[in-house]
Amino acid sequence: MGRNYDGLLNFLSNYHPEFDSDELTKENIYKKLYPGKKFKESVINTVLSGLNQLCEEFFINQDFRNDQQRDMRLLRQYCKRGYKPKADKIISRLEKFIDRPAGNGLEYFKRMEILDAMDTYYTSHDNRSIRNQHLIKSLLNLDYYFIIQSLIFKKELYSGKLYTENKPDDTLPVKIYNEINFEKLIELIEKEDPENSLLLSIYFLIVKTYSDKFDDINYNKLRELIIENLKVFDFDTCKYLLLNLQLINTIRLNEGRNEYEKEFYEISKILIEGKFYDRDENWFRASHFRSIVKTGISMGDIEYIEQFIKNYARRLEPNLRTQLKHFAHANVFFAKKMYNEALYNILRAELNNTLYKIDSRRLTAKIYYETNSIENLQSYLDAFSHFLKNIRTIDETIVNRNKRFIKYLKKLIRIKETTRDQYELNLLENSMVNENISEKNWLMKKISEMNIDNDKKSVNNLAISN
Repeated sequence: MGRNYDGLLNFLSNYHPEFDSDELTKENIYKKLYPGKKFKESVINTVLSGLNQLCEEFFINQDFRNDQQRDMRLLRQYCKRGYKPKADKIISRLEKFIDRPAGNGLEYFKRMEILDAMDTYYTSHDNRSIRNQHLIKSLLNLDYYFIIQSLIFKKELYSGKLYTENKPDDTLPVKIYNEINFEKLIELIEKEDPENSLLLSIYFLIVKTYSDKFDDINYNKLRELIIENLKVFDFDTCKYLLLNLQLINTIRLNEGRNEYEKEFYEISKILIEGKFYDRDENWFRASHFRSIVKTGISMGDIEYIEQFIKNYARRLEPNLRTQLKHFAHANVFFAKKMYNEALYNILRAELNNTLYKIDSRRLTAKIYYETNSIENLQSYLDAFSHFLKNIRTIDETIVNRNKRFIKYLKKLIRIKETTRDQYELNLLENSMVNENISEKNWLMKKISEMNIDNDKKSVNNLAISN
């Protein structure tokens, strides 16, 4: 007889879904399960291990009960036992599944296994002509799976350049990939099999827009195809495609294309309001949390972002949750001009990720500027510069954007602390217009504020002289 886990499950359910309470310890679990008995770690480890194994068996069973996988296995067994009436019913269901457009790229791969089981049926019943048709379908699904997976891998290589020094272009897989004319293949599929071409066309456009940050024509086409067909694909594919739109906009923002900030935020809100994040059993990705918070604040949508933090901070990985909440609150407080609270939170957002370290340093520099802590700021910017020089594992574009932030903020400090000369301010502003700079809007705003102060002083001096 198996172990009864009801007591353990009832206890654990009190801490769902975060499971991050200080009360959730082996000692407390043991006390609940075995009141009055001396704690034995070996016993509680055995109980927890047993529950873990039970969960794994449940996951496997759920996956096994997938309709097509179940039918495929039953078909093979009915064919092996010569039970044709039952096999005929299953074949009818599988034929309908195979003939519809795929809801995701992986489905093409799964279909090959299903087609193999169907091949067993047609062979055992000596239906050679239909078997030949299924061999052609298998080849077509293999082709489609190869094309989609190749495009996905290529896209991942493009996006991965943000985080690695490795240059994969001279490797054999990439050389083989570069020999294939995917554009011609997509054109052929669009012409010969339009019903199945949609997903392949979308993946092809994703790669094209990743490879060319200024290809607005293909980006707009890609966005339209994805948004108009969200009801066509399964949930996971819709989420994956929207996340790719989001990341494409992130890359363009990093290149200084600030016109894509609104676009990024709109895609993010489609993901949030469409509950695409909510139905994901994985932890909420820290990079998405960061980008949504920063962009929403930049767009002035403070109340929405505060609610977003409240709703989604609990979905972050437990080991990052506290630090990321401090990071998010620091940005919100800064936007509200509550600089002491912003500094308090950013100092407690001790994150090891390089992007967060850069963000934190930049926000701290802005806080020092806004609180007129110029002496602290100047030494802090020197330390920030030194930090950027030693970075080797992040996109050089991001590093350069932040180096320019330091450069122009130092110039702004010098003008503020010395001449406040209008000509110098205008020169500084003009030199920034076409530069790719982190916090460009904030820097421009500080110049504008100084110009306003100069105008007020001029009016006051004129009034006094009159």
